[in-house]
Amino acid sequence: MGSNFVKHIVALPEIIECYNIASDYDFMLKIMVQDMASYQCFVMNKLSTIENIGNTSRIFVMGEIKHSTALEF
Repeated sequence: MGSNFVKHIVALPEIIECYNIASDYDFMLKIMVQDMASYQCFVMNKLSTIENIGNTSRIFVMGEIKHSTALEF
């Protein structure tokens, strides 16, 4: 996956974060949509049309336990 993949990802406003990761998968995307129907529409009509996307996996956040961006030393 090269710059064409990156151009597509950057152009989609539903994708609010994208990370290149060391895993069974190459990238992790954080997607924000209104509801599950919107998510299904996004996957079917936008994400699945990007060339070279093979296997995908989904994880859904059910609740937030802790969220911080500050480091304490």
